[in-house]
Amino acid sequence: MTQREINNIKQSAPPIEEIIGRYVQLTQKGRSLLGCCPFHKDRHPSLAVNPEKQCFICFACGEKGDVISFLQKIEGISFGEAIDKLKIENGKSKVKSEVKPEVKLTKPVCETDKFSNLDSQISIEKNLQFLSSLLPAASGDSDLTPTWLDFGVGTSPAMVPEEWKAMRNRLVFPIRNEEGQLVGFGARRLTENPDIPKYINSPTSGLYRKNELLYGLDMARKMIREKQFAILVEGYKDVLAMHAAGFRNTVALCGTALCDGHIALLKKYTSRVVVMLDADAAGRKAAEKAVCQLGMQDIRVYRMELPEGQDPDSLFRLWGKERFTRYLRERLMQGTSSEEALLLGRIREGILLLSAITDTAKRMEALRCLNVGMAYLTGLSQRERRPATMDWRWV
Repeated sequence: MTQREINNIKQSAPPIEEIIGRYVQLTQKGRSLLGCCPFHKDRHPSLAVNPEKQCFICFACGEKGDVISFLQKIEGISFGEAIDKLKIENGKSKVKSEVKPEVKLTKPVCETDKFSNLDSQISIEKNLQFLSSLLPAASGDSDLTPTWLDFGVGTSPAMVPEEWKAMRNRLVFPIRNEEGQLVGFGARRLTENPDIPKYINSPTSGLYRKNELLYGLDMARKMIREKQFAILVEGYKDVLAMHAAGFRNTVALCGTALCDGHIALLKKYTSRVVVMLDADAAGRKAAEKAVCQLGMQDIRVYRMELPEGQDPDSLFRLWGKERFTRYLRERLMQGTSSEEALLLGRIREGILLLSAITDTAKRMEALRCLNVGMAYLTGLSQRERRPATMDWRWV
């Protein structure tokens, strides 16, 4: 690709201040726009964006460049991937007048009678018509309702057009990619009828691949960067409960086990993950496997267990927002009721991880962490000699 072609792509894309403004709150200051730099812990606005020159610079950490280098840095992507994102932005600007701004739908999602997207035959207008017909979902809890509406969750009535019959009388969760583009749906039955599937999802397609999507990432990615860790839960409703409680760095698996595609997405935004899956036999087994998978990909993992038989959504409804929020904050700050119990959990998970590691260097590092934890737990190392910066939750 020539420099001329690159310049044409940049000129056709939205201005740099608009794109950076999606990640940083900018304030006009003379000819420039100022904001807190997302590339370091910036308490005072150090990032300057120049609309005239279409460039940015941070006077604190020295990061600078154009819209392409900003996207590369903020998204953790290659030069070619940043170019592709700008090409998509160019396409979005061409159809902006045809699409309601609050609905980020840039491509046809599916051929609705088969609930697939074979050649994406259905028009954008048809999808928007369906979405606008969704009734606001009765979440069953007034503290949850605003978040459900933010995520666009709705109920599909019993009477729907023939092409949407697979969705009728279900709770519908729009599924978006990390850019906020609608790529599929998840739908949960409203009744407890065992003769119909509890969940149905869009099938695998060019737009929708469960092993490459994390539900809620479009809403959570900014907070993941700010908090420097992500919380991984099991279901759509769990994400909604966590966001309603203020933990907006939470994402969920889309009805599948943790895959390499999910881990790659997480690594774009953080190197630390809290695994908080359902507190049942299946959830514990999945959590143990997830700890191993994440650890092998150089991600620091903290596994947080909920009360037996509960998940974030059920616990929110059982306890209410205030108690649920307080409980999670205490657990995330302390790990468990005692440091010793926490270390026992880390040692148990470390043993599981060791059994799965084949790389010698990674195996030695995992063994080192185990040795440190066991020495501390058995009293072979003194508490006062422990490094002040060590956080046992991330050992």
